[in-house]
Amino acid sequence: MNMNTSKKQEGFVLAVLAIVLVALVGFLALAVDIGVLYSARTSAQGVADAAALAGAFTFINDTKSPQPQTASDNALQVALNNSILGQPVAAGDVNVNVDTANRRVTVDVQSTQNTYFARALGVQTANVGVEAVAEAAPNSTGTACAKPWFIPNTALGAGGACPACAANQVLISGGQVTAFARNSFGREFRVKSQDPSSRLAPGQFYAIDLSKGGGSDYRDNIANCANTYIRCLDSYSVLTGNKVGPTQQGVKDLIGNPPTDTWASVGQYQTPNGLSDTSKAVVLAPIWDTCGASGFCPAGDFPTGTNVPLQIIGFAVIFLDGIQGNDVVAHLINVSSCGAGGGGLPGETGGTVLSIPLRLVRTQ
Repeated sequence: MNMNTSKKQEGFVLAVLAIVLVALVGFLALAVDIGVLYSARTSAQGVADAAALAGAFTFINDTKSPQPQTASDNALQVALNNSILGQPVAAGDVNVNVDTANRRVTVDVQSTQNTYFARALGVQTANVGVEAVAEAAPNSTGTACAKPWFIPNTALGAGGACPACAANQVLISGGQVTAFARNSFGREFRVKSQDPSSRLAPGQFYAIDLSKGGGSDYRDNIANCANTYIRCLDSYSVLTGNKVGPTQQGVKDLIGNPPTDTWASVGQYQTPNGLSDTSKAVVLAPIWDTCGASGFCPAGDFPTGTNVPLQIIGFAVIFLDGIQGNDVVAHLINVSSCGAGGGGLPGETGGTVLSIPLRLVRTQ
């Protein structure tokens, strides 16, 4: 072998080695940088999901503020409060679209991530883009956490239940939430009276038997959740008796004594940590079809005894203020109707405790 041949072989080896090194760098870029970008995409998706849900949630918990601005502002704020792989999310990285008619919020999040090994190939950054769509469905299906009180459909009407029926001062009519109900959001009203003079009938004090366990379960259902799934358009029996002690104890266990959270406005509650759009005092109670109850109007005669079925036509989202005098008092936040189609299965609610399904959806 002569000198020239040896040098040619060395040159060939160096060329092959250079090509192999470039390939190795490429594989490292593929393994490391794509892994990092995948993590960035997962993180960005979490930001988009949280933002979209926060925007859609305003259709449930903030019924007085103007839309679509409220949903858009809340979605953007939640996105800006988060980060993607340690990098703060900037306003320019987020695009929010609100479909008010369908109560749907779409959030697109973009993120530019630095590369590592791919820089050797001239790729300095890579863009990650994700989208999330969330919606608050227009009707209820049911709930896994109702309080054991039935709210008359005429609870905020004037002059008694039957005059309110005649004047259509009801929360739900024809399977839909009424304008009267929407105009009543934010009003304070009596959820349950403990005064015998305000009872519906002998032994009837607006309590509903959700778990068939008597006074102790009734108290626990107030403080926590009923151990049963409450389906739209199903019927439940009344729970007779005044139940003064269990009512007071259950309410105090739930909201504190004195209450730790207080009402500020719809969607704004004063908590120990400052103003918040959620509170442990925000609870749910089923709505009873007062006007549709056989034989109730025009005299307002409510049956006595325990075998009194009450059909649930919707749910009232309320802020529980506490007990004032002889009454359990709350502010009305929202009303959801069961609609005309019925209840559905527990899995169809998206796990919500506020009866209106709040969920992430796929549009394609």
